[in-house]
Amino acid sequence: MTGRLSIKRSAAGFTIVELMIATAVFSVVLLLATSGLLQITRTYYKGVTEANTQNTARTIIGTVAQAIQFDGGTVQPTNGSNPRTTYDFCVGNTRFRYYLGSELMTSPTSVQTYHALLQDSAAGCTSGADGSSINSSSVSCTTATNCSELVSPNMRLSQFSVTSLGSNLYQIKVTVVYGDDDLLDSPTSTSPNCLGVEAGTQFCAVSKISTTVLKRVE
Repeated sequence: MTGRLSIKRSAAGFTIVELMIATAVFSVVLLLATSGLLQITRTYYKGVTEANTQNTARTIIGTVAQAIQFDGGTVQPTNGSNPRTTYDFCVGNTRFRYYLGSELMTSPTSVQTYHALLQDSAAGCTSGADGSSINSSSVSCTTATNCSELVSPNMRLSQFSVTSLGSNLYQIKVTVVYGDDDLLDSPTSTSPNCLGVEAGTQFCAVSKISTTVLKRVE
């Protein structure tokens, strides 16, 4: 007598509703993870931008302070602070030519500049408004011409002043700003600020540094 073996097959599985719930939960988790990753990335680049801006401001302060302290010669304090205007500042034969309020770019538009702060040598240097603006493609600045640009691309020099306090004591004030005009409040003023917006905030930074130096070499 031949017996028959009955086998029950399980038809258990996920329903459409369960799949939809699982997909929704996964989507929320993925959205939160992506948002967190974007915030971390934004914070990282914000830190890099601020560090680079601060380093540039410190370099300017250090270069000018060293010139005042050790280059010798007459220190002729700065004489202007209006945006988009070229000025000179001299320490002996060391000259600093600066252009305030405009973003430094390799191919600038009408509201940007070719040069922001140039250091070079000029025999018989005297302080005062320069005869030719450094905001020109014809102004060449290379190490071969004993010239250097102290401001980095996408930055601007918003304030630069050297004031005599008497007794060979000088105060240096520098404000360096990173960012395009649309990320700044009053971008061409001497005291611009980053706008309180979320988009692009990692590409905006302001560094203000002030120091006092004593002239040590006559």
